[in-house]
Amino acid sequence: MIPVSIITGFLGSGKTTLLNHIVRQSGMADTAVIVNEFGEIGLDHLLIEQAFEDTVLLENGCICCSIRGDLVDTLLDLERRVDNGELPAFARAIVETTGLADPAPILQTLISEPRLQQRYALDSIVTTIDAVNAGGQMDDFEESVKQIALADRLLLTKTDLLSAEGSDSLIARIREINPSAPMDLIDHGRAEPDILFGKAVGAQRDLSAWLHHGHDHGGHSAVSSFALTLDEPLPWDAVKSWLESIASLRGSDLLRVKGILNVAGRQGPVVVHGVQHVFHPPVELQEWPAGPRTTRIVFITRNIEKFALENALTAFVEREAMHD
Repeated sequence: MIPVSIITGFLGSGKTTLLNHIVRQSGMADTAVIVNEFGEIGLDHLLIEQAFEDTVLLENGCICCSIRGDLVDTLLDLERRVDNGELPAFARAIVETTGLADPAPILQTLISEPRLQQRYALDSIVTTIDAVNAGGQMDDFEESVKQIALADRLLLTKTDLLSAEGSDSLIARIREINPSAPMDLIDHGRAEPDILFGKAVGAQRDLSAWLHHGHDHGGHSAVSSFALTLDEPLPWDAVKSWLESIASLRGSDLLRVKGILNVAGRQGPVVVHGVQHVFHPPVELQEWPAGPRTTRIVFITRNIEKFALENALTAFVEREAMHD
């Protein structure tokens, strides 16, 4: 499976600067970089070796591709060119979104599109945040809030232009939206490539990170993150019906779900992952990570209360027990 990482962030937050820095690193030779416009990526002094329509092959080995049509078409076209010998094989891919993009549809595509499921796996979502302008952007643009909420890692840029008091206030507000994604302060896009890779969804995901994500966080934002934790094994049919009902009734407000479940009759944990109306097929792992076999489901939602989800799960479990 080829891991695909997403770089998102609002206009002017430093996505392209970050990507320009990362693509120059020596370890990126077997990487496909998918961007919106070549003009935003400073390729001039990377010495283009060969050029194809909408694609350039850089001397350092990176494949840089401009999105044409949708992401599915772009990824499948890259794969076709590799199979035809037009491009070298690549081991990972990076997708840079536009500044006004809602990242949720990209996540949905990567976890649900049948033509991609056998070849590509969502790895991580990295969001750049403009320390100077993020406050106003979060007030005025829902996309900015969702970009922060869905992130696996947060990169705060332009912090040198913000006072210590202003920085503390901004970080506190960001933590109301996404309380536990690792956050780094970066200067002029200087970050290592490993911030993007190594967290692939499914069996490859670092389970310990999941277990510590999603601390209950009230805050005043419509977007919140919380975790449901249960000790007793759960009947799978009840869990499946519960998740399907949430996706059906409140899918637009179900920004992201990640969970490790203790399912009755299963030896290993069952991993679930969903974005709004779409859920990835569940994966049963061979063994549990160290520690108790506890179900932990992390939700990032908009105007959905934790107690409502807990009560609904209890109702589905009780109904399942009555049918047994």
